[in-house]
Amino acid sequence: YPEGLLYNELKSTEKVKARLLYYFPLDPSSNDVKKQDDSWIGWHNDSGFLTALAGEIYVDHATGKEIECPDPLAGLYVATRQGPRHVTIPSDCMAIQMGECAQIVSGGVFSATPHCVRGVTNHSGVARVSLPCFVDTPPMYELCKPVDSTEKEVLNSAIPHPRVPPLGQRWTNGISFGDFLQKTFSLYYDWTS
Repeated sequence: YPEGLLYNELKSTEKVKARLLYYFPLDPSSNDVKKQDDSWIGWHNDSGFLTALAGEIYVDHATGKEIECPDPLAGLYVATRQGPRHVTIPSDCMAIQMGECAQIVSGGVFSATPHCVRGVTNHSGVARVSLPCFVDTPPMYELCKPVDSTEKEVLNSAIPHPRVPPLGQRWTNGISFGDFLQKTFSLYYDWTS
């Protein structure tokens, strides 16, 4: 891809947003919750360029007091080519995960990161707080692969996950980011593995 493309796009975008997310406690007696590895937020790829993630905080929902997470299996999971991996971000660090825009405009040099959040299932009343910062692009931005790459290279760089709709069903070279998002949201709502 052209030298400086990602830097210039990230520097000039007006589509940066942070969200303070509060994951409400799960009902530990629910059989559905115990079976799902993505009980707080389902498997998905972020659509934009990248997402910056601060470490998570667990709180007692009733008091708001910060607590240690009582469930060693709760938290952020990412898909790798070797399978899912539990990720813990230290409180004084930030993690960066790539989105599908970066995968497309880099010609597959970068791969979007499928991820989910597993809830606390062995204790009631525990909530999770996180602060992701999403760096996207304006809706009219054309998602084009580099001239020297192929659509196959872009699509083959994806980390497949059975709960994430394949990029090839949502992206065509030159589609606007807004249209891509519309297709993406529609497929996620309809997607079954």
